[in-house]
Amino acid sequence: MDVPQDVPLMRAVADRLGRVDEFIAMAALLVVVGSVAWGVVTRYLFPQPAAWSYEVATIGFAWMVFFGAAAGVRRRAHADIDVLVVMLPRSMQRAVAVFNWWLLTGFFALLTVLFAWQAVVAHHVYTVALVLPRSVIYAPLAVASALMLIQHLALERPWRVGAGVEVRV
Repeated sequence: MDVPQDVPLMRAVADRLGRVDEFIAMAALLVVVGSVAWGVVTRYLFPQPAAWSYEVATIGFAWMVFFGAAAGVRRRAHADIDVLVVMLPRSMQRAVAVFNWWLLTGFFALLTVLFAWQAVVAHHVYTVALVLPRSVIYAPLAVASALMLIQHLALERPWRVGAGVEVRV
């Protein structure tokens, strides 16, 4: 992870997080594939199909998407569409970069708060097949959104000298 040296707290947090987002996304993908496969097997080979496989696959897919997105933020793998921005003067490019930084910071913070709030509100609502509290679905999404926020804060510094130069790892 390429964390700027001028942010020691964020560097320490980002270093500790490491690649946990990728591990969780990979595990969730395995759960999705296994659950869907088991659902197909039970549908065609047994008299009673596994009713829980759809719920497990849905929960696993949500976890995979959000933790995969957190890994994408850390690796700077999300798409940039900068056709218009590169035609602007350097000072305007920097202004757009700072605006985008604040926009993403606010978006990740809002996602974190809303998913955390939803986890609290939906804790007493249960899933149909597994009878799990819905906070099992929403709380990890809040954690993944917080990971996106932390990694965004640790990696991006558009106001630094040379910040317009993009370095891909």
